[in-house]
Formats: sequence, C-alpha cells, structure tokens
Amino acid sequence: MNFELPATGRDQAPAFLAARECRDWLHQVPLANPTQAQGIVLRQLGLLHHFDLPVAERLAILEELRGSVCRLQEDAAKAFAARPLPLAPAEQHVLETSLEVWNLLALGYLRCFSTAADGRGKEAAALQALLAQRTLSVFADWQVDLCRGEQLPDGGYWLKLHRILAAAETLGVASLTVDDPVRHGQLPTSALAAYAECNLLSSANLFELSARHLAWVARWARRWGGKLELLQAPPEDIRNRAQPLWVDLESDRPASYLPHPTPGGRWLETTELRKSLQSRISLLDQGHAPATLQLGDDVTQPAAAHLLRRVLQRWCQGGTLRGETRRSAHGSCQVLVGFDAVHCQLSGGKPFRPPRRDAAALRREREEFETFGDRRLLAHQSASDDVTGMESWSVIDDWQLLNESAGGMRLSRGIDKGARIGAGQLLATRTADGPWFSLAVVRWALREGKDTLTAGIQLLPGEPKAVTVRLCNPDGSSSDWRQAFLLPEIPALRIPASLLLRSGSFRLDRRIEVMVGQQIQAMTLYRILDHGSEFERCIMRIPD
Repeated sequence: MNFELPATGRDQAPAFLAARECRDWLHQVPLANPTQAQGIVLRQLGLLHHFDLPVAERLAILEELRGSVCRLQEDAAKAFAARPLPLAPAEQHVLETSLEVWNLLALGYLRCFSTAADGRGKEAAALQALLAQRTLSVFADWQVDLCRGEQLPDGGYWLKLHRILAAAETLGVASLTVDDPVRHGQLPTSALAAYAECNLLSSANLFELSARHLAWVARWARRWGGKLELLQAPPEDIRNRAQPLWVDLESDRPASYLPHPTPGGRWLETTELRKSLQSRISLLDQGHAPATLQLGDDVTQPAAAHLLRRVLQRWCQGGTLRGETRRSAHGSCQVLVGFDAVHCQLSGGKPFRPPRRDAAALRREREEFETFGDRRLLAHQSASDDVTGMESWSVIDDWQLLNESAGGMRLSRGIDKGARIGAGQLLATRTADGPWFSLAVVRWALREGKDTLTAGIQLLPGEPKAVTVRLCNPDGSSSDWRQAFLLPEIPALRIPASLLLRSGSFRLDRRIEVMVGQQIQAMTLYRILDHGSEFERCIMRIPD
C-alpha cells in the first residue's frame, strides 16, 4: 500500500523520540498562546514525519501529541472562524498553520498505517483498524477547519480519503471498532465512522452555517458517523429506508445522491441515522431540552430543531431542492458592502447627519404624540460637521453574475478586488439593467482556488428607502437618531412592509420613531422577519 509519503532518515531528530519524552516536552509548550504554540508544534511534527522510527514508537508519540494538538487547534480556530473574506494576513496565517498541523498529524498516522498494512493476524488487524480510524479522523478535523476558513476540500483530499477507506476495506478492518477517547470518549468508533463523518460534513454544506451552528453540525457528524453502513450494492428494499449516499472510491469527489456504474461505487446506508434524527426532532417538538438528547450543552431551541431538519434533508432525504429555479447569468453586478455604506448610497451619496432639536421642540413632540399618537413635524438638519462613520467610501465593487433567481444571486470576483465580505452582511446590489439598488444579505462566501471569491446572496424584495429612526425606551428616554431602511409592502406576494434596523434594536412592542424625508411616524415593533450579522428586519405597526 503506497501513499507516496516522503522517505525518512536519521539526520535531524525531533525534540522527543519516545512517548514519555514527548509528554515532558508538551509541558514546556506555551499552549495558552495558540499562535506561538502552533509554530513550535508544527516544526516538531515536520521533523517527526521525516525521522525514521518504528511504527509502535511513532504511534505512541502521535497518541501522546493528539489530545494537546486538538485542544490547541480549537483555540487557534477562533482567529479565523466566521471572518469576512479575504482573511486578513494574520487570520490567513493562523488558518494555513492550523491546516498544516492537521495535515502532518494525519500523515504521521498514515505512515504508520502504510507500514502496518502488511501485518497478518488478529493483533495486526486491530492495529490497522486503529491507524485507519486515526488517519481519517484527523483529516475530518482538517476539513472542519478548512470550512471554518470558508474553503472547500479539493479533489486531492477526497482521492486520499477514498484510498484510505478502500485499503481498510481490503484489509477487512473498515468497520472494526476501536477506542478514541480524544474524540469519542467511551463510545466505540471505527475507520468507516470517521470516513462517513467526512462525507456528512461535506453534504451538510458547512460553509453556509454560522460559526456556532457549524460547530454543532460538526459535533453531530462526528457522533453519528458510526450509524452509517458501507454497502457494495444499493439496498434492495427501499420502501422503508432512507435514501443512501453514494461514493466512488476511485474518484476525487465527495458523496452525492447520483450513483453511476463504476467498480469503486459504494453506498453509505443512512436509515439508522434517519431514525435518530427524526426521534430527536420529535422530542424537541415535545419540549425536551437539547442537552437531554445528547445534542450538546451549548445547543439551544428553536435553532436545534431547525438545524436537525436541515441535516436530515441533506443526509437522508436526497438533498435540498431549490424553492426557486436558478438560471445561468452573465454580466456585471455592482455591490456595496455594509450598513453605513449602503445607507449613504441610498441617501444620494449624502453622509449621515443625525437630526437635532432643542429641548422645547422635543417637549412639544412628546406632548403632541401623547395627545394624537402620530406626528408629522419638520426635520431640522444639524449644521454640525459631526459626520457619523462616513469619512469616504471606496468605489462600488464590481462582481460577475454566475446564476440568479427571483430571490437571489451567485456572484464572483477576484479575491483581493473589493471590500471584505462575509455571511450575514448587508449589501446593496444592482445589475447592469437594474433600475435601482436592491438590499441583499450575504448567505455564504467561499474562497475558491487562490484568486476567486464566490458569494451567494439573498435579495430583499422591494425598492428600499433610506430612513432615520429613534428607539424609545419604557422610561421615556430615547436613543440618538440612527440609520435604517424601509422596505415597502408587496401585496401580490403577501410581503408586509418592513424596517431594517441595527442588530440588537428589536424588542417586542418597542416604540420607535421613523423619519422619512421631513415627516415622522410613530410605530411599534412586533416581529423579526430576518436577521444578519449587522441588521434585524422587523415588521412594525402603527400604535392604537
């Protein structure tokens, strides 16, 4: 079994040549400083990978390292997870270092597996099963961090995973249970479970999730990967079964639902996984707490049930069908990123200046509101040069359309040719033939290859209007005037009028004052339609 690993020698030894020495060395590593510790660990893993050692000693060292490395990598991921793209140089450096740490750790186990594959007998099989599982599980951790950095594994990654699973299958150890206290505690696992985990991660489209929800789904894929079975032929009785995932062990692609006739074709049976997911969804709907269902102590409702339904569709029910037809599209699209920049554009390029009134004017407004419930007063603009957050905006970014539907678009541009962009951000977009800038929210962003940034955006319906709002508190105080956006009602689509406010503004029945042009309207908030990283889209009503 040849995995094209570099030759080893005895020229430059790592800081440890035995597990006990490695344990002592770890006490000297500043694990509380992830960036510094990563560099130290990476160097020693590189030296270890190229140094000649017996399989048993190399394995013992890797097992000693693995727990500390996993904790270190989890801390380091906070530097690049859920960051807008392109990553800042420091963020990109931590991501690349993290991926290389995982890669060298996995290759260390793979070197042991490649050497141990020639063994025969019960003890040899147990060792082979352990090494195959360790290799695949570290690659799964590599995959999660790659998705945290808004990238997807390439074909070489999947080719490597398929070859490892195929080797384990040939040796008859793919489903042999092993212990993995670092990742699974006291629960048994296997090489097949780790391989299934990687394919579940891919099918879940982790890049579309927030950092918090990504962590939940990654944890569930790890826990439930052991529920999948590997079949060499499709299930005969499909009436009461989940739709299986299909993989080609001779390809460079992840699992899908579209089988093709090929010698490397295998089916990942997901019926047991479906039962587990459906049972938990039902119990959550009955009011059970997520923690009691082994979903995690940090998992909350209603997000847990929504996310479980999402992965159920992607893992066991053939994937997700689009609600709207996507069609290929070409041409350019202008994009402005961020709440302030969008408000400036929709205000005709005028910097935002909050309206100001003297104390007597404020008193008259309150008295009139208490009497009539509605006010329409003149808005006096301050002559002050106090401009809030509006120094100068860069040129509007130009993106290329890849496809579009009535409610969204897929766009592409050079990685360094515009503002940073990330999930949940507010945009203003306009195609070449568009009559106005539309509001949109970034649903996902991906770095594809070295030079391309791709994003999926959801359009918010209706022609937006830049407005000014003031939030009122129960004690009679109010906030300063701030930017907001008004979207009109669209009766034909049964879409109510809505207001886009800064994140954290919504409270049920909160009174607000909305200034449109030179008129002020009193309203109350009563429901959130949508939200992003910097905004809340709310339905409002006129108070009685």
